[in-house]
Amino acid sequence: MIDVEIIEAKIDIIFTNLSYLAQVKKVDKKEYLDSYEKMQATKHSLQESIEACLDIANHLISEQGWVRAETYADMFLRLNEHNIIDSELKDSLSDMARFRNLLVHRYGAIDDERVWMIIQENLDDFELFIKKIEAFIT
Repeated sequence: MIDVEIIEAKIDIIFTNLSYLAQVKKVDKKEYLDSYEKMQATKHSLQESIEACLDIANHLISEQGWVRAETYADMFLRLNEHNIIDSELKDSLSDMARFRNLLVHRYGAIDDERVWMIIQENLDDFELFIKKIEAFIT
């Protein structure tokens, strides 16, 4: 059975982080790149938001009895296969899941310019994800 409280708690995490990220989005790019604190807080906020999306996806996959995802990116594929999210959102969130792995495991240097581009271009994907999840659980 889907636990709506768990999902709502994860959505709250995403909204809290989106609030911070929306402020950073308005900052001049040079100011952002010159601020170690802003860059670190942005990376952490993105990581927490991505992980909350993954937690929601994992909860739905588990509770619905769908085929287990082999990777974090595949969790969004499962949601797409069950018509919760469209292919475009699946691709964007899958890319973010892979980016989350870079942040967490430090497979290489994190490109701060890429982080800047994510907050400029992809924050709406989190909000769209939330809308799709809320539509599915209600």
